Amino acid sequence: MFKKTSDAITKKLKENNTINDEQYKICQYGLQQGFTIILNVITTLALGIILGMLFYAVVFTLLYVPLRSNAGGYHAKTASRCYLYSILLMVAVLLAIKHIVIPSVIGIIVFISSIAVISMLAPVENTNKPLDEIEIKVYHKRTLLILTIESFVFILSLVLNWKYFMYTIIWVVITMGIILLIGKYCEMFN
Repeated sequence: MFKKTSDAITKKLKENNTINDEQYKICQYGLQQGFTIILNVITTLALGIILGMLFYAVVFTLLYVPLRSNAGGYHAKTASRCYLYSILLMVAVLLAIKHIVIPSVIGIIVFISSIAVISMLAPVENTNKPLDEIEIKVYHKRTLLILTIESFVFILSLVLNWKYFMYTIIWVVITMGIILLIGKYCEMFN
């Protein structure tokens, strides 16, 4: 998405002898990824503000991104499609948090079920990034660690009646479970 911009900046850095030929591709890729991250953060904050749910957008993102980064799941084939799907996902999750009231007992059941799905499936590789045996073990362990931390936060939220956190964490694991199932069993979205 930001290829032309990162190419232009990297070319200028090379012309100024700030980087050499060996650093060119790494720098170009890093800039492209950096711009993508900045765009995603701005979009998330904007959607949170527009929907009057900035707190939920930030908490969801802080809990979802580490899990998503390690558990894998469905990946769009193009950066533009990924961005569009990310926007749609954030809007859907924020509207679900806002409009779907989940009773505590149902929330606990859904939370535990989603944790089980994630634990069994993660990591889910994709055609763009196949994983070797060592990576599978490392990403699986990281996913379990993140799930443990998020489960602790969920239990704490439940005990302290922090419904904002509780509902958000429920939607994080529901969303992650769905993303893993889609990544594992469906390629129809590409």
